[in-house]
Amino acid sequence: MENELEMIQTLFEYQNFGLAPFPIMPFSKEIHKGNKGKIFFDNAQSGIQMSEEEIYDWFGEKKLDNCGLICGEEGNLSVLEFESDTVIIRLMSLIEKESLDKISNLIFYNFLENLYSSTTFIRTPDKKIQFWFKFSKNLPSFFWNNNKSIKILEGINIYSSGYIVAPPSFIRKNNLIGQYEIEEGKPPVEFPNEITFFKKLLSE
Repeated sequence: MENELEMIQTLFEYQNFGLAPFPIMPFSKEIHKGNKGKIFFDNAQSGIQMSEEEIYDWFGEKKLDNCGLICGEEGNLSVLEFESDTVIIRLMSLIEKESLDKISNLIFYNFLENLYSSTTFIRTPDKKIQFWFKFSKNLPSFFWNNNKSIKILEGINIYSSGYIVAPPSFIRKNNLIGQYEIEEGKPPVEFPNEITFFKKLLSE
């Protein structure tokens, strides 16, 4: 009972944040394929939220289901993910070496320094760190494992399309179960317009 209540309360919070949640298969990252769960996913992709009654009915019955959130313009969500705290520290060091005399560098450095307390902060089951923002064109989708030629972005992923698995979901991997956890439950904030670091880098 406790688990589904936590899920239901968290989903209401996501919807209040203006996000588009939907159900995902238990202990998985996979969407439902052929039932009403797929309809909820399709609706979420169009920015249509589940009703309170639908959330109660679905997650009250499907007690082990995970939840996902649509990324991109329709879901009003961009996610900046780091493999560890060390990746953030390394990025700050690189900016510092380049020079903090440049206003753009100083803004970006201060932004990274305050990330943990400025917006939604999540830890994934594999200990990655996510920071959630309202959808921003300054955060184009990028996956380090698919493009390791951009060395400065080592250990960084950006989700501005598709979907993510969200807390309080559980994932089973190699017979181990881990949970997505909310470290800072603030609503996603606007990503600063002044920070074009990722957009410039990924449009070159």
